[in-house]
Amino acid sequence: MDSSRIEVLIADDVAETRDNIRKLLEFEEDICVVGEAADGNEALRLAQELQPDCILMDINMPGLDGIRATERIYQVAPDCLTIVISVQGEQEYLRKAMLAGARDYLVKPFTGYDLVNTIRQVFSLEQARRSLHQDLPANRSAQVIVVFSAKGGVGKTTIATNLAVSLCKQQREVILIDLDLQFGDVPLFLNLKVKRSMADWHHDGREAIDDYLLKHESGLRVLASPQAPEQGELITGEHISQMITELKPHADYVVVDTPQFFHETTLQSLELAHRILLVATPDLPNLKNVKSCLDVLAKLNMADKVWIVANKAGANGIKVEQFSSYLQQPVWQRVPYDLRLATQAAIQGVPAVELNPRSALSKSLVRISKGVLEQEPENSPAGSKAPLTRMLFARR
Repeated sequence: MDSSRIEVLIADDVAETRDNIRKLLEFEEDICVVGEAADGNEALRLAQELQPDCILMDINMPGLDGIRATERIYQVAPDCLTIVISVQGEQEYLRKAMLAGARDYLVKPFTGYDLVNTIRQVFSLEQARRSLHQDLPANRSAQVIVVFSAKGGVGKTTIATNLAVSLCKQQREVILIDLDLQFGDVPLFLNLKVKRSMADWHHDGREAIDDYLLKHESGLRVLASPQAPEQGELITGEHISQMITELKPHADYVVVDTPQFFHETTLQSLELAHRILLVATPDLPNLKNVKSCLDVLAKLNMADKVWIVANKAGANGIKVEQFSSYLQQPVWQRVPYDLRLATQAAIQGVPAVELNPRSALSKSLVRISKGVLEQEPENSPAGSKAPLTRMLFARR
C-alpha cells in the first residue's frame, strides 16, 4: 500500500453514479481512481487484478450483489478496504455490510466532503494498524490458556482473573478475554469501566482488535464481552478465531474466561488453546458434569491439553484424591476454600492475589501461574479442528 496516494476502485451498476464519484475525487491529490466495475463479479475480478487500496461498493447490483462481493473480496484480497455505498441506510444493511468485511458505510446521496473524509479515515486507520503489527516482535506468539468449567458457580472467573494478574506480576505481557458473551463478569472482578468491548470491535468492522483492550493497573489488558446479551449473538466462532489470532503477537499469554457450556465460540477457543484449565469443585453434584465434560474433550482430541484445577478444596467433604480417582485423571492444582476473601475480592473488584497476597487462597492462585510458566506448552496449538466440532456446529 502506497501511503502517498490512495488507489480507489468504484463498483456501481449505474454509469452516471460512477462518473459522479470519479468527478468528486479527481481534484484530490492523494486519491486516484484506478478502475470501475458495473457489477459484483467485475469488482471481484478487478480487486484481484488491480489490488486497489479502497473499493467503493454499491449494494444493489445485478448478479453478484455488493454484500456478497464484499465478502468474497475480503477472503481473496484482504488488503482491499471496502466502503459500502447505498441508498438504503437501515441498520440491517449496515450490519450485513460489516459482517461481510466492509470497513465503513455511506448512504446516498453523500457529499464530496463525506466521501473523501471517509476514504482517508479508513485508509489512515489501516495504515496505523499495519504499522503497529510491523513493530511487533517477529517471534512473539502468545500461549493460549483457556479456563473452562462444566457448571456455574465453581469460581472459574476468579481463577482466570487471578491467573492473568499473577502472570503480569511475573513480568509477562498478558491479555484476558471475557468470552462469556451474555453475562461476562471479568470487568466487574477487576473494577474496570467498559468503554469498548468486542461488540464494538464487531460493529466497527473488525478493526485492529488490540485497540479495543481495557487496561488494568497491574498491566493486564482485557477484551470485555458485549454489554448487552443480544450483542453476543452476533459473535461467531470465526470471530473468536480472528480475535485470538490477532492478539497473540501482542502478548506472552492470552487467557480466555469461557461460559460453562459447549458453544461454537467456546469450542473455537478450546481448539486454539495450548492448555485448558478445567475448574471443578470436588463435590457430588459436580462429579457427573466434570466426567461428561472430560469425555467430550477426549472425543474432540483435546484430552492431552486438560489440566484439572480443584477449587474450594476441603469445603464439601470429598477429598481431592477421591475426586481424582473417580475422574481417572490427576488433579493438577488445588485451591483452598476461603469464602470471605473470595467474596471481598469480588465486591471490591480487586484480585485476591493483590488484596491479600499472604493468604492460602492467594498463594495457591500464584502457584497456578507458576505452574503455567514452569510447564510451557508447545509453540502451536495441538491438532487441527476436531471433526466432531465441525459436525456439531456446521453452518447450514
